Amino acid sequence: MRESPQFWRLTSYYDCTGRGRPKGFCVEISPPSPHIPSSELISNEVSKNNHSFELYPELIPPSVPLSSDDYEEEIEKKIDNEQILTSKIIIENKKDTKKIHKKNKYQDLPIVCPSIELPVKRDENKKISITLLPCLQFPQSYSSPSEITIEFWRRYHTMRVSFSQKEVGYFSTADRADRTRCREDYRYLKKLIYPLEQKKVQFDLNIGAEYLDAKEPPASLDSIMWWIIQHKKELFIDKKFTFDFLCWRGTLRKIMSSLFDTVLDWRIGIIRWHGCHFMVVFHTETEVNIENEQTPIEKRMQYWGHKFEDYITTDTPPLFPSPKKFFSTMNKATLGRHRLLYSCEIDACTLNSTYNEEKKQGTYVEVKVTYAKHLLDLNTVSSRKYSKWWQQCYLAGINHMLLGFRNNYGVVEYLQPLCTKDIEIRAKTWSASAFLSFLDEFCSFVQRTITKDWSYKDRDVYLFYYSPKEKKIKWRLSNEQQYQFLPDWFINEFS
Repeated sequence: MRESPQFWRLTSYYDCTGRGRPKGFCVEISPPSPHIPSSELISNEVSKNNHSFELYPELIPPSVPLSSDDYEEEIEKKIDNEQILTSKIIIENKKDTKKIHKKNKYQDLPIVCPSIELPVKRDENKKISITLLPCLQFPQSYSSPSEITIEFWRRYHTMRVSFSQKEVGYFSTADRADRTRCREDYRYLKKLIYPLEQKKVQFDLNIGAEYLDAKEPPASLDSIMWWIIQHKKELFIDKKFTFDFLCWRGTLRKIMSSLFDTVLDWRIGIIRWHGCHFMVVFHTETEVNIENEQTPIEKRMQYWGHKFEDYITTDTPPLFPSPKKFFSTMNKATLGRHRLLYSCEIDACTLNSTYNEEKKQGTYVEVKVTYAKHLLDLNTVSSRKYSKWWQQCYLAGINHMLLGFRNNYGVVEYLQPLCTKDIEIRAKTWSASAFLSFLDEFCSFVQRTITKDWSYKDRDVYLFYYSPKEKKIKWRLSNEQQYQFLPDWFINEFS
């Protein structure tokens, strides 16, 4: 038995005993035939043993012979390395497959929002015409036992009601109306990737707009009530809640905006239970009609706001924003003699903020995209549109905003910070004290109107309605099922 010298290059390891050689390389052959070239013979022998030259690189035999044990250790290491390499290739292939699936998934998505013609044509003189539809529960001839007549805003400006606000909690949710999707953590709190300073950018807000219809989240209180259960010991003492009113921040803004709104009506359902007034917005026929008849341009502008948040909070923004996933703070406020507990959605925090279980330090920022080239284009002196910006920030204790100035093509060209206090100081047609005083008057009106707690027997829900034509707030009693918004799982927890 002898080994052909031509097989040195094919043998990974060699020892004088012949033990430990790779299978197929310890062979016994006769001397090469003079009629067959040695190279052809080698190739034939290798093919018989199902091996190829590509799988085994050229190796130099070791100077010191290896024992079979040494060889087995080496071959095990080699096999492990090959398995790791193979697993990496498999993982990469899986990632590529996922990317392909994602592309196919996006390609198969139905177009929800129709495309629009850019640039968006703007007519500053043309006002939006809204048809006020009659409210079924509150016809024009209805007169409630008591009501509020809204007077000129300067009358409320002189009343000077005290207000103090403090953050007492937080939660993340993927759906307001689903308590199983709520978590008391910071998973959905976004962080800005840009500092609060002026910056020139190019953000195309139209990407993915045709495939996602950005709608307002539901007005359900389920996620807030889930948080209250987690803090039952602090918030429910002697069979009473430690606050007088519970709602979302948007409900308070809707009430405050009644001072100037002469177009849109609103309807709010209120249930008093264990001394607390739970407030939920029920959209009126006018609001539902406006949402259903949105033009493609209005839908696109609504989408632009969500898309802008993704651009300034991530280096690689996703194709579609996630308007349902958001982070909220729970705030306790004292308005005059009323104690409020309400939740505020937070757009983002600053770049140097740190929010986790161990450390909570940073600054919240409100994010807005607007049609302008610079701050001077914003008519914050006389326009009341910016009072809604102020309300949104003030109620959440937010002192800074980051504005994205876009053009008619839906492309943000500049980032500009804005201090919330500057909006309040520059305003001449509204004031902070007027909004707070009117909200205090509404809370007092509710407490005078609702004198007994909700019960399974009566199931009384008080509906409050704002009539913009009459500039009055009316109310009526209802026990209809569609207005019963307190869920059984919450009632049973505090019964």
